[in-house]
Amino acid sequence: MPWREGMAAETIVVVGGGPAGMTAASRIKRLRPEARVVVFEKSRYVSYAACGIPYYLGGMVESIEKLVHYPVSVFREKRGIEVYTETEAVSLEPGRIAARGPRGEYTVEWDKLLLATGARPVVPPIPGVDLEGVATLRVLEDAERARRLLEGARRVAVVGGGYIGLEVAENLRRRGLEVLLFEMLPHVMPSLDGDMATHIEAELRRNGVELHTGEPVRELRGRERVEAVVTDKGSYPVDAVILAVGVKPDTRLAEMLGLELGARGAVRVDPRLRTSMEGVYAAGDVAETFNRVTGKPDWIPLATTANKMGYVAGTNMAGGDIEFPGVVGTAVTKVFGLEIGRTGLSETQAEREGFEPVGVHVAVKTRPGYYPGGGVLRLKLVADRPTGRVLGVQAVGVDVLARIDAAAALLYHGGTVKDLFFTDLAYAPPFAPVWDPLVVAARVAMKKIR
Repeated sequence: MPWREGMAAETIVVVGGGPAGMTAASRIKRLRPEARVVVFEKSRYVSYAACGIPYYLGGMVESIEKLVHYPVSVFREKRGIEVYTETEAVSLEPGRIAARGPRGEYTVEWDKLLLATGARPVVPPIPGVDLEGVATLRVLEDAERARRLLEGARRVAVVGGGYIGLEVAENLRRRGLEVLLFEMLPHVMPSLDGDMATHIEAELRRNGVELHTGEPVRELRGRERVEAVVTDKGSYPVDAVILAVGVKPDTRLAEMLGLELGARGAVRVDPRLRTSMEGVYAAGDVAETFNRVTGKPDWIPLATTANKMGYVAGTNMAGGDIEFPGVVGTAVTKVFGLEIGRTGLSETQAEREGFEPVGVHVAVKTRPGYYPGGGVLRLKLVADRPTGRVLGVQAVGVDVLARIDAAAALLYHGGTVKDLFFTDLAYAPPFAPVWDPLVVAARVAMKKIR
């Protein structure tokens, strides 16, 4: 119910100052300026770009402050939000939270609560993981610590071949370091199919990364500081280790309240981002979302998703009425000279979800032959054979972003390969060939699923 004059102002507590938390807090104050909004954040920073950490390690970003979108003062002084940094919630019960920070302990009685605690790094349970010289990357303090650990290092192991692991490997090579990349699965970028990941692995090797796929790390050895990475295939001397094996929802506070969790371990929410407890919401990497391709709850921890979930949660907590419609799982990155993108399901994921997937590959130049520039874009389109519905697109090469974004928009609305073929994509020689790579892939898929 919207606030009216004469009503007591609510106290709304937000735990977590990342993209979801600060977007929600700002939205609440915009819609309900009389509300008391309190934010507790463990880090020194709020509203920061964790995705920029690999580029800070590589020296492309000079100072950690460059990764902060807005300083705390903006939220405190201009938006009227009570923000407590370096402050961690230590107990939580219905209507009451206690948090501890540099200036002592705070206890707040809340009317509504948003859990935006994000995700925490997965630390493999192996011997030596707590040695000096081993770092995980999640908050900006992690980046500062990792950069100090790399000072004087010559040979560094990156454990994990997903987005962050590949970006870190590239940036450490930019610094001139020797880089060993370990991935326990058969290929890097597990969110892609192996037939697409092979192009990424070739680019890594071409740029001097020592690649170890299908080789799980069993131990980190050293006296006080890490000195070697040990696998079933051997021992590799290193000066430092960056762990990038993934993240998991940080549901410790949710569990204190006894909130329901979903199959992937994230907090279960409805489309308005309400949890199983009245007055409690969850948004960002701690919360489940809805996968529009599978039609099922899912957990897809991405910054773009977190910001939108924060907007929805904040609107509803302020008395509005808006639903979060879900996502299709769109992401892009770059590894040396190779752009990489994906949206929707891989062929492997589609099989696992019970579809009858058909995968087609095309390799198309991104400019007409007579026009300089461009390059080759390799696309894999995954479609459902019985319905012709597009299930996912993967791309490696050049000019990836526009194609992945176009495919994501089609996936969002459940389009078919025929819809994709007839989509009115732009053409001009400086930008694309008359037959766009997406249209070529759709044409091949139409023939294959005839």
